[in-house]
Amino acid sequence: MRKLWYFLFYGVCAFTIAFSLYWMAAVPPRTGRQGPASSRDAAPGSSPSLRAGAAVSGVEEEAAGYYLCDEGGRLSVYRCDAGGIPRQLLERTDIYTNLLPEADALRYKSGYYVWSLQELETLLEDLGA
Repeated sequence: MRKLWYFLFYGVCAFTIAFSLYWMAAVPPRTGRQGPASSRDAAPGSSPSLRAGAAVSGVEEEAAGYYLCDEGGRLSVYRCDAGGIPRQLLERTDIYTNLLPEADALRYKSGYYVWSLQELETLLEDLGA
């Protein structure tokens, strides 16, 4: 009888592991939206970028940065206007915030600003998008 319980226990464990790996690998297909690295964005070096978002006299920026937040359990990327207010949804990534380390998950659930396109691309690449 003990062998039967071991067999059932290990069978359930193997099924759980296989199912969870399948569930994590089954990513929903992307829609027709283009991400932040699309051709419609300006090249990173085409306009000067300021880290603190302060304006230099005579120089205006198209976007002040990007805002990353958790929406429906997934990481969303918004483009900010010159005032730093998120205005336009760029991409709803396939990165699930609940699967991130706790510190990162808390950071994105409360909202996180990134000030350059290069920094955004590096961050998304590090997170696995």
